[in-house]
Amino acid sequence: MQSLSIDRKLSNLPLAITMGEPGGINSEIFLKAINEINKINHFIICDPSWIEKSIKFFNKKISINILDQNLNTKENYINVMPTKRNVIFKLGKPNKRNNRAIIESIDKAVYLAKNKKVSGIVTLPIYKKNLIEDGFKFPGHTEYLSYKDKSDSLMVLMNKKLKVATVTTHIPISKVSKSLNKSLIIKKINILHESLIKDFKINYPKIAISSLNPHAGEEGRIGREEIEIIIPALKYLRRNNINVIGPLPADTLFNKDNLEEYDARLCMFHDQALIPIKTLDFFNGVNFTSGLSFIRTSPDHGTAFNISGKNIANPNSLISSIKQAKIIAKNRQSYG
Repeated sequence: MQSLSIDRKLSNLPLAITMGEPGGINSEIFLKAINEINKINHFIICDPSWIEKSIKFFNKKISINILDQNLNTKENYINVMPTKRNVIFKLGKPNKRNNRAIIESIDKAVYLAKNKKVSGIVTLPIYKKNLIEDGFKFPGHTEYLSYKDKSDSLMVLMNKKLKVATVTTHIPISKVSKSLNKSLIIKKINILHESLIKDFKINYPKIAISSLNPHAGEEGRIGREEIEIIIPALKYLRRNNINVIGPLPADTLFNKDNLEEYDARLCMFHDQALIPIKTLDFFNGVNFTSGLSFIRTSPDHGTAFNISGKNIANPNSLISSIKQAKIIAKNRQSYG
């Protein structure tokens, strides 16, 4: 793509929404979200025919505005930045022939974000299995965006009650212990600490750190990762004025009586973090990638092929993701 010439304050720029997997619920939740997000300047990067067919399929009454590089969006329209590659429209089933358009949509959004032409990006869910079988070398959006941005990132899940991050992301449980080390934990906590200040306007964050083993390892009797890795990392951070509490047993970290005690929590692996946050509020969860040079949020769910095309998908997680991206953009702008 050629360089664009847009120059506005970050929070006033439009949000770029990526297409994700066309065979899932993405077009349905996007169309359902329109009324809620209409006042938020945004556009979607996709094959226009996919949206046109989706509008007809779901019997919506709205027109499309095709964007050029000036990104002149129109209110009460679906603003579309076209992909060069076309999409095969078939709800309920993935098609590998759509993979290049899916990646093109993400890459365009990253380009616009890194060049400060959009306030951030919101990524609709992808079907990782198809992409990986087709040569995609990343287990998910988080890792791919970190690679594209050449930065260390952190997966943060949030809703109105919690912010939870993970040290490791999309790896097997059998590899979690060997993946943990002192420097990795320090790096992830530093990213989280800075993000809480810059992205959420929390001046003195208090972060709770989970253990890896049951009962925080029982002083080494049920594993030594706490003694040999986590505790040394936390001691180092405390010496550098980072307010970390732990390691705390994971089974009491999300007690309903202490939900407001910490500004954020850091877990050692994926399901430690996602089970409690999805249990508390499944439909309003937001996935935020902290540590990138640009803002990225995403709905906290997958492609849901089993309900695609049935007009029963809940758009709330997408709505929350779009609203949260704009809030973070305003916070970053005021932070400077």
